[in-house]
Amino acid sequence: MAPLTDPTDHLIESVEDGVATLTMNRPEARNALSAAMSAGLEEAIPRLAGDPNVRVVVLTGTGGAFCAGGDVKGFARSSSARRSGSAPGVGTGRSFEQRVAGLRTATEIVRCLHE
Repeated sequence: MAPLTDPTDHLIESVEDGVATLTMNRPEARNALSAAMSAGLEEAIPRLAGDPNVRVVVLTGTGGAFCAGGDVKGFARSSSARRSGSAPGVGTGRSFEQRVAGLRTATEIVRCLHE
């Protein structure tokens, strides 16, 4: 499986034999979803679901945890930076909860797996 994104990214995408794998790659944070990761998932899942060469999308995590949930520390930092005006471009007008709710209804071919 060859990553389609830079392997240093927190979300690694690969496609092989009709199987798309999205790997959350933040083992030091137990793969807690950052704003960038949730935005990446929000973009990737519908795109992959609409690809006729993809039969299934697998969501997995590196390290010992699938996903700890939302990155509370990261969200607090982003919120603080937005209030101070030092975070240009941060924030899309959609809350984390809205992004996650969108993922739940994105497609039926998405399944979760943790080895």
